[in-house]
Amino acid sequence: MRLTALCLSTSLLFASCAAAQTADQPDAGRYKLNPGDVISVRFFFNPELNDETQLRPDGDISLQLIGELHAGDKTVSDVAQELEKRYATEIRTPRVTVQVKSYAAQKAYVTGEVMRPGAVSLIGGMDAVSAVAEAGGVRQTGKAHSLVLVRKGPDGKLLARKLTLVAGGPPLERLRPFDLLIVPPRKITRVDRFVDEYIRQALPGNLQGGFQYLYNRTASAVSVIPF
Repeated sequence: MRLTALCLSTSLLFASCAAAQTADQPDAGRYKLNPGDVISVRFFFNPELNDETQLRPDGDISLQLIGELHAGDKTVSDVAQELEKRYATEIRTPRVTVQVKSYAAQKAYVTGEVMRPGAVSLIGGMDAVSAVAEAGGVRQTGKAHSLVLVRKGPDGKLLARKLTLVAGGPPLERLRPFDLLIVPPRKITRVDRFVDEYIRQALPGNLQGGFQYLYNRTASAVSVIPF
C-alpha cells in the first residue's frame, strides 16, 4: 500500500482551534447504523414498548418481547421493517418508527502530543490538520510535520501510515469514522516503531467508548506501513 503525502503548512497545526464546522447531520435515509449509535424505537399503537437503546460493539440491540436484533450496518428504515416483522407475532398492529438520537461513529480520535487528546466530530467533514487544531494544536514536544493516521483495514487489522505536511500540495484527505490520528513526539528516530508500540501498549487504556472496543480487539494485529 503506497503512502499518501498530505500537504499543508505546518504552522496551521499550532492553531488553537479549528475553523467552525458545518453541523449537518448525515442523511438519515441512507445512513447505516454503527456500534455506539443511539436509536429511538417508537410504536404507534403500543407506546409501552417504546425504547431508546445503544448499538453494542457487535451491532446488536436488545428490545422487549423479541430480545436480540442485529441493527449494525442497516438503515433506520431497514431496522423498522425488521422490527415490524419480528413484533408481528407479539402484538396486533406493529407499526414502528426508528430514529437516530446520536451518531457515535461520526467521530475520529486525536491523541499523542496534542493539547486536548480525545474524540473530534466529523459531521460536516474534517481533515487531519483541522482535527489536530480541534484538539488544541500540537505541543512543543510534538513532531508537527509527521502525523500518523491509523485506520482499520477491510480484514479488521489496523493500518498505520505517515501523513507528511509540507507547504502547498493537493487537497487533504477527509478523516473517516473511527480513524485515529497520532501526533508523535519529536525525539524519536523510528516513527513506525513508535506507532507499533503505542498501539500495542499505551493506546487501549487511553481510548474511550467506541474507540476502545474497536482497537482493543485488534491491538495485537497491527500492520504498520513502512515509512
